[in-house]
Amino acid sequence: MRLSAKTTYGLRILLQICLDNREGIISPGKSISKRQEIPEPYLEQIMITLRNAGVVKTVRGCNGGYFLNKPAGEITVLDVIELFEGEFNLIDEVSVRRPCLRIIDRRANYVWVEIAKSLRDVAEKITLASILDKEPEPILDKVQQ
Repeated sequence: MRLSAKTTYGLRILLQICLDNREGIISPGKSISKRQEIPEPYLEQIMITLRNAGVVKTVRGCNGGYFLNKPAGEITVLDVIELFEGEFNLIDEVSVRRPCLRIIDRRANYVWVEIAKSLRDVAEKITLASILDKEPEPILDKVQQ
């Protein structure tokens, strides 16, 4: 499973907006683009999705920008994944809408269903607020191991 750039950028954008909002700042698009190294046109495409989903709101004008439309503790990583990727499943056959009739496949699919449930459960527990409240681990320690 691999997440799209829109999903990973979407999370970074939301975290930047959350950080700015905590400081009482509305996040201008140019600032988000520069700080997160996301091309402005691509950022705007992502912002359209976030706005349409009601995750962010826009303030127009020279002092305008973006702010979260919900508390950061209510926006989960699962919300972001499903906003950009659709329903979170590992394989199409596991979808409730399209059950598989072959008995061996159904037994094998149980594995994928359980793994997807576990991943969903974890992603649903991680909120923007919890990410920002966590102390980052030093990068150098990870590289040296």
